[in-house]
Amino acid sequence: MIGRSVLRAASKGIRTQWRAFASVAPPKLFSYDEITANVKEKHAIESVEAAFGMLAKGKVDVPIPMHIGIEESPEAGPGDCHIKGGYVYGTKTWTVKLANVSFYKNVEKGLPPGSGIFVVIDATNGFPLAIFQENRYLTDLRTGAAGAVSVKHFAA
Repeated sequence: MIGRSVLRAASKGIRTQWRAFASVAPPKLFSYDEITANVKEKHAIESVEAAFGMLAKGKVDVPIPMHIGIEESPEAGPGDCHIKGGYVYGTKTWTVKLANVSFYKNVEKGLPPGSGIFVVIDATNGFPLAIFQENRYLTDLRTGAAGAVSVKHFAA
């Protein structure tokens, strides 16, 4: 049986090790205005086309999306949250998207019915690099770009 003094010493060592990680830089936050000023349709189409190419080669890990239903109650909702993510083989980052949709009562409060963020994570160490407060702008661009790429390749 392990004595208490051994457990305390081990616990202290673990806490000391974890403190060393506190020096990791926090992720950079990009606002909606920064995103809309810098990310345009052309970027989305090029990126989606490249991603589709890697997907066709089996070089993309895209897990099944997660859904959280926010049932209407006096405290919350109604609304839905969709969490999606993916990694393209050989790239330095991977991304998780959290999309909050169908919060239609927000309109009564002067708010949009949905919002969203992307978290970009360093694929070498797992630490978040950036958070994009995109409020569905990137999602809408991606959806449109997917249609444009599909038309380009399948309508010919």
